[in-house]
Amino acid sequence: MDITEDIKRGNDFERESLFERIKNPEVEPRNEYARKVAQMVHSMQLRAGANPQRNYELYMLNATHDMTAEDIIDWFKDSPQAAADRVREIGYKLMSNRATDTDRRVIV
Repeated sequence: MDITEDIKRGNDFERESLFERIKNPEVEPRNEYARKVAQMVHSMQLRAGANPQRNYELYMLNATHDMTAEDIIDWFKDSPQAAADRVREIGYKLMSNRATDTDRRVIV
């Protein structure tokens, strides 16, 4: 989800504290645009938490000014595994149900 326009419309205080507010759902943003973004992220977290069998991963990624949502979509079209690995490396993990090597079981 590209939240650039919503962030631009928020005031400075809300914009600076948005990511902290996403991490702490008990704090309700006062700005309508920040509230919209926080609610969207919390909805995705709720869905991911209710469906652990789907192994959802939610990451927040701060893109540079020359990157667009289409660029990121193209990353995943061109090389999905490399894009996912890169996002895991540079993004902030909000939630992950991803199985790691230590979580896996081998049953014969």
